[in-house]
Amino acid sequence: MAFKAWPMRILLWYVLTRFAHSFALSAVAFVIIFIVVDLSNSISAYLDRGVGAEQILVYYAWSVPYFLFLILPMAMLLGSLFCIGGLARRNELSAMKSSGVSLYRILAPIQIFALLVSLGAWWSSTKLIPMANRERAARTVERIIPARQHQTQLVLRDVEGQVVTIGEYRVDRKSGRRVTIDRYTDGILLSKTRADELVWGETGWELLNGEHRVFGASGERVTAFDSSGAETLTLTPEDLGRKTRPIDQLDTSDLRVLVDRKRMNGLEAVRDRVELELRIAFSFSGLAMVMFGLPVSSHTRRASRTLQIGICLLLSFLFYGSLQAMRAMGWNGVVSPVTAAWLPNVLFMVVGLAMWRRAHT
Repeated sequence: MAFKAWPMRILLWYVLTRFAHSFALSAVAFVIIFIVVDLSNSISAYLDRGVGAEQILVYYAWSVPYFLFLILPMAMLLGSLFCIGGLARRNELSAMKSSGVSLYRILAPIQIFALLVSLGAWWSSTKLIPMANRERAARTVERIIPARQHQTQLVLRDVEGQVVTIGEYRVDRKSGRRVTIDRYTDGILLSKTRADELVWGETGWELLNGEHRVFGASGERVTAFDSSGAETLTLTPEDLGRKTRPIDQLDTSDLRVLVDRKRMNGLEAVRDRVELELRIAFSFSGLAMVMFGLPVSSHTRRASRTLQIGICLLLSFLFYGSLQAMRAMGWNGVVSPVTAAWLPNVLFMVVGLAMWRRAHT
């Protein structure tokens, strides 16, 4: 029995290696296209600022993880079309089926491979890709765009109805200037604290050179101070850093904390929740495109490589278009964040399974 199983293992391994080869070539080609397009749009800025070739190479090296994540569905789809199309053109697929091997079993290694790649993409999206995006952004700021060392006009909500406004915040120094802390209850302003500076120390936030106003039925009470602890603030420098950092540079754990913080303060954080769900759902879009692409490839076995690329681009346009449409609907509250993120994957998988059953009934 073990001896009889060896030919089957060799056959399935052959199919898997053909798909992996097609997928890898497709991924490399798409990444190169992305880099060339981005470089052609930015080359003038690089030359004007005297950016060296080594700096440009390092910048695009940190861009590769994000580009790979972005083109994953296209590469998976094109890999499916190339693999099955190549097997059909060489009559290898017909030979496998005539020897008694079902098409389901032939394509099972491809589906397992797609699942493993999707799991790897999900793991990468939690920390690796955000870290690479931070490194890429740092080099953009330091090498190409004049350095901006501070953030301005931050407005954040904290617990117990507090609204914190910071005119200028320095992430590296963990300090802010022109700070106002308003405290509300049922829409009524209870107190207002103004300070020239907000500094993070060993015991927490400290306000410097300001005044504290309390509003009550008996009137207004004003207390000036040189230094005062801000014990009621639960925001940390990490919270302010998350606020000033783009979503694509946040680790998944930090993004969850940001969403929880906003919801705790009474905000829906709809856009952040949509982006959080999309980060997970898009990781498995490659699996969805393989499940969709395999039955499509069975109908285009004899198609030329040029036609297969055209089919891939058309289907990818439909997928990315539906993804952006659902994202916009999620942002506007038309559908839930989970629906907005996962519906394109589900639709393509359902259509693919329906095509699969129709082709084999």
